[in-house]
Amino acid sequence: MTGDRLARAASSAETRALLAGARRIIQQVVILIRNSYLHEPSNQVFDEPIERLQAEVAEAVQREGSLDFEVVSSEIYVGGVRLRLDLRNLHTYKYFVDEISSRGLGGLRFEAVPERTAIGAFLRLLLGLRRSDEDASADANRRLAELGVAGISTLPPRCEVEPPSTDRRQRAIDVYQQALDFIRSCMTELDSPAQVNLREAKRLVHRLVDLSYEEGEGFSMLGLAAIKSHDEYTFNHMVNVCVLAVAFGQRLGLPRRELAQLGLCALYHDLGKLDIPIEILGKHGPLDDREWAVMGNHPVFGAREIFTMGALDRDALLRVLVALQHHIGWDGRGYPPTRLLSQPNLYARIVAIVDAFDAMTTKRVYQDKRLPDEALAEIQKVSGTKYDPLLVKAFITCVGIYPVGSTVLLTDGRIGVVREPDPDPSRLNRPKVRVATDMTGRELPDEVVDLASPEHASRAIVRTVDPEDFGINAAHYAV
Repeated sequence: MTGDRLARAASSAETRALLAGARRIIQQVVILIRNSYLHEPSNQVFDEPIERLQAEVAEAVQREGSLDFEVVSSEIYVGGVRLRLDLRNLHTYKYFVDEISSRGLGGLRFEAVPERTAIGAFLRLLLGLRRSDEDASADANRRLAELGVAGISTLPPRCEVEPPSTDRRQRAIDVYQQALDFIRSCMTELDSPAQVNLREAKRLVHRLVDLSYEEGEGFSMLGLAAIKSHDEYTFNHMVNVCVLAVAFGQRLGLPRRELAQLGLCALYHDLGKLDIPIEILGKHGPLDDREWAVMGNHPVFGAREIFTMGALDRDALLRVLVALQHHIGWDGRGYPPTRLLSQPNLYARIVAIVDAFDAMTTKRVYQDKRLPDEALAEIQKVSGTKYDPLLVKAFITCVGIYPVGSTVLLTDGRIGVVREPDPDPSRLNRPKVRVATDMTGRELPDEVVDLASPEHASRAIVRTVDPEDFGINAAHYAV
């Protein structure tokens, strides 16, 4: 079995394990709700289902970080994945859907193992809820917080009537846009900037993690990072770095929980720019020495913002370190000067590479963009000093010699955009290319050319080109 097939098999096994555990959680929740109609939660009839629920939640949270059970129409989605109906337990699923939706809720979320008293309080509150015009979920969560209930909360109903799209490409675009809206709101709502909605951020990152395990068959999540915005560079860049980090970390074989940690660190890596004056952040033209000195403080500002966001557990400290260290090189040089560690931690070293790649391939007010293969060459040139050399090699293997979103000239004279790298490391120069135009800029019929297939053996990539020279929106063809 090849490495790529092995990775797909592993991710498939993880998904099956996740959904199997989710079914068992639903079963115990249903038992507890049914019992609540007849007995007080202190009754011994609750002992066994509560213990089983706690055991299943502990395993799920250990693996996933948090787990959402969303009810959409008559379907249940777990972590964004539709739970296939099992005819043997159809009545259980229907009961769960009816109990949740009849109370105006959109689902449940487990973020930690709830104590027995918390489960009892939650059940009492749940049975007392009635559908109303008010936001039942927000009201329920407020009351749960007042009761000191931790580990379990409710979700609001989805706005859409139909279940989420099964098209991976559309789901990827949707979550990208949601992440962009989220970061924009975090960076512009200045009344309480430190109170960033960590729960919402985790939900978005977990959806990206799920998508990272659905690579192949004409879709690569890396294509999302081809979406560039000159006017909203800071917001766009933070989301792109998160996307690239998750895709890269998945290819490195990080477990789901660590992948979610990495994604959240990447999403918040530039949070310190919140404290950079807008006249410096959006300046048209080169920054002077004083302005660069202010800009160079954004890692410290970011660490400070994250310190104020909540409890300083291990995950929060990782986010602090990545914000602080993502401009410190493999050799310990960079900014801000620090003696905390001789080298940045793993997540910071990953973020440093993807941060540089996205920054170099984006046109900004004070610098022209580089083509993706040129950016890789620049990163490789300082591998071993500025960047971890092993991670640089792995990153090039992940994105390919011609990264997704690269606009390329083929030997047959057509211009296309790289859609998906070949998973075989020996064929990194033979990706899938979506044809766009000819050399004159004339639009051509839509076609995806798999350069690794025998039928296209006579074709190859001549060189990369600037998509603007041919009127091509690379992100459109990549995604």
